[in-house]
Amino acid sequence: MTINSRGTDRLVLDIFIKKEQEGTYFNLPFEVPKNVDRMDIQYSYSRSHIVDLALSSANNEFIGASGSDREHIWICESLSSDGYKAVQVLPGTWNIIAGAYKITSDEVPVRYEITYTYKKRTLLKGDCHVHTTASDGVLTVEELIPTAKSSMLDFICITDHNNYTHNIPLRNTESLTVIPGVEWTLYNGHANILGLEKPIDGQYFVNTSEEAYELLNKARQNGALISINHPFDDGCPWKWGYDSFEFDCMEVWNGIFKHSDMKCISFWHDRLCQGKRIPIIGGSDFHRFSNYAAPGFPTTWVYSMSRGQTDLLNALRQGHCFVTYQPDAPIMDITCNQSHMGDAVAYEPGLSVIFNYTSVKTGDIIKILSSSGLEKEITSATSGNLTVEIKAEQKKFYRTELYRNLLPGFPPMLCMISNPIYLNL
Repeated sequence: MTINSRGTDRLVLDIFIKKEQEGTYFNLPFEVPKNVDRMDIQYSYSRSHIVDLALSSANNEFIGASGSDREHIWICESLSSDGYKAVQVLPGTWNIIAGAYKITSDEVPVRYEITYTYKKRTLLKGDCHVHTTASDGVLTVEELIPTAKSSMLDFICITDHNNYTHNIPLRNTESLTVIPGVEWTLYNGHANILGLEKPIDGQYFVNTSEEAYELLNKARQNGALISINHPFDDGCPWKWGYDSFEFDCMEVWNGIFKHSDMKCISFWHDRLCQGKRIPIIGGSDFHRFSNYAAPGFPTTWVYSMSRGQTDLLNALRQGHCFVTYQPDAPIMDITCNQSHMGDAVAYEPGLSVIFNYTSVKTGDIIKILSSSGLEKEITSATSGNLTVEIKAEQKKFYRTELYRNLLPGFPPMLCMISNPIYLNL
């Protein structure tokens, strides 16, 4: 197979079902290549016959069935056609399950056309921290989803406090990936546990640090992403410590930007300078509408290989993301030697780090920082796109921030903060 200009491959299977096979089911194996985001299956035959369609995956998981009513189905982790599980299209040998329900002649030719659409690096925007009426929010899950869509978000993480019942009815839509989550909410700090409908068995309440670490590590071993929430919040700071268990991300921007977020960014930067590599994210912590409190304030932008939950969470873990004050905001990327923000690059003399900014406004202030402090500060003279290239030195990392005059009479405010690109020295 050859990838065409649309990033797809097509496989054709021609078979003949004989009269003596009527009333039986049989497998038609076919190979799925690596790096597939979506698989479409279409089949055609003379409708004087009846041939049913079902599907199983490379690990022999039953994916679904549609009888003979539909000639086209598709499988994708973000959304599959009705009657089929939304799952990753993993490489290996899959099976079309053909059902020879009615064969009216000696044999019938059937053609199956399978189209593979490959993954590609895509920028998606979302909110990693929202609540519903399953805890102390004011919107139901069903009300929250159109609200997130109206903010032009591509994904949301629903993170109600200390329970998972809200995760049971969750289903992705064509334009929104809905990631299940829990905000683990205890007196010594909060953490989001993302990606599993039921991350642990039993209750979430513990009293000692040892119990807390055991619970979070168990959820992480089960495949969940663990993010420390608003660690410097005045009302519920993180008191469990940072070095006794592994966490995946730190929420440095919670809701409308405030002093506790500034403290968190300073703490995070100091940890980076010590050699720690900690991906950052943002979350609105939305409960109810108030002054600028809404899903997507702030927005976490993710360079993901697909809209699927697995790729989105992996991209967050890898730091392939940045945070902006709202969904309509400047966007950016950092590249170095074909690597991107969140990646680590082997240092060598002559390397350049390239910062690309989109939707910059006149007067925006761009800061480029490293483990040595402020490397460069630029005030944009025009609106539009901007590229800044600097020669890499032996620094642990490079990252960027963008500030903008949002309110007359007030100093420029932080509108964007990136994860670093790291250098292996």
